[in-house]
Amino acid sequence: MKKYLNASYALYLSLYWMSACFVYGYTRLFLDRLGFSARQVGLVLALDCAAAMVLQPLLARWMEKSDRFTLRHVLLLLCLICLLAGGLLFLPQSRAVFVCLFMVMSIMTMTIQPFTNAVGFERINRGEKLNYAATRGVASLAFALISKAYAALAKVDLDWLLALYLLCTAGILIGSLLLVQRTGEAPKPRARADHGAMLKAYPAFFGMLLGTVLMFFQHGYLDGYLYDVILSVGGDTRELGTALLIGAGVETPMMLLFAFVAKRFGVNRSLRFSAAAMALKTWFILIFRSVWGVYLMRFCHFFSYALLMPSLVYYANERMADSDKVTGQALITGAVSLAGMFSYLTGGLMVSAWGAMRGLLLVTLVGMAGGALFIFFAVKDQK
Repeated sequence: MKKYLNASYALYLSLYWMSACFVYGYTRLFLDRLGFSARQVGLVLALDCAAAMVLQPLLARWMEKSDRFTLRHVLLLLCLICLLAGGLLFLPQSRAVFVCLFMVMSIMTMTIQPFTNAVGFERINRGEKLNYAATRGVASLAFALISKAYAALAKVDLDWLLALYLLCTAGILIGSLLLVQRTGEAPKPRARADHGAMLKAYPAFFGMLLGTVLMFFQHGYLDGYLYDVILSVGGDTRELGTALLIGAGVETPMMLLFAFVAKRFGVNRSLRFSAAAMALKTWFILIFRSVWGVYLMRFCHFFSYALLMPSLVYYANERMADSDKVTGQALITGAVSLAGMFSYLTGGLMVSAWGAMRGLLLVTLVGMAGGALFIFFAVKDQK
């Protein structure tokens, strides 16, 4: 397994993001057949994000403080719940039971994310040669490709999408058995007492998390309502497809190059630069008010999201004590989930009340405030 560590971990992350693609991209289709409106679907997703945001740091802290409950146990438990809830969806259910099972499956899938990152950094911290950013780039490519497969299957039968999701989740479970350190192989460092102790130990990190929430509020609006923005500047589904392709196309190369970028400029500088790009990229749309502005914004994905995410993950691994690393990863994902929750709750209301472009202006100002806050604490932390 060590000989093929990068390939096996890339497959492992790919399987996770292939299953996550179903939850993030195709929840609307599944709930549509139950008669849910777009606003109701947004509420379901917001609740999913909120529950995952709470569970991630709680499970991580419990794992780090427990002598018996390990990363391996967390992943196996979450995967088994996903498989059980997803499998039950094939059986005849009332509308209420179906939605509850679907939400349990979705919440557990979202909750898994930081723990898949922890699997890789567990290996890196043991001195094994693993290029996390490159493997994450491969997973992003897998996400884009599986999205096409899900779209094709949706035209045949929605149940095929669920079957493919369950197959990917079963792969995550098997990967967790093969890749994750078994209980007792290495001693656990003692964890801090609670999150308050972590706040005192890493005040700059928590300030950066607040900035992350504000920046990803902007990012979540663009993810959820990009089609409305494109319609506002004269585009349609064709331009939406092109914009999504540009974003996916530039994300993978940056993640493949991240190891070089981090070595050349340092993780802290990468964080500051990507935060600035994240906060300012939507001005291309607001200034040009054309489809080309949307394309330029999506190209900025290369310097913003694709650079920021691996930088945050590496930052938590480098700056935190061994006993706090998994909780740090979970808090990052939790901050992104919190931003997603607010985006789902408020984005539709803004588009309906003010239009997509006015909503975009508001979230851009929020994102700029978040970027400034993030950079301030990143500079403070470097000192």
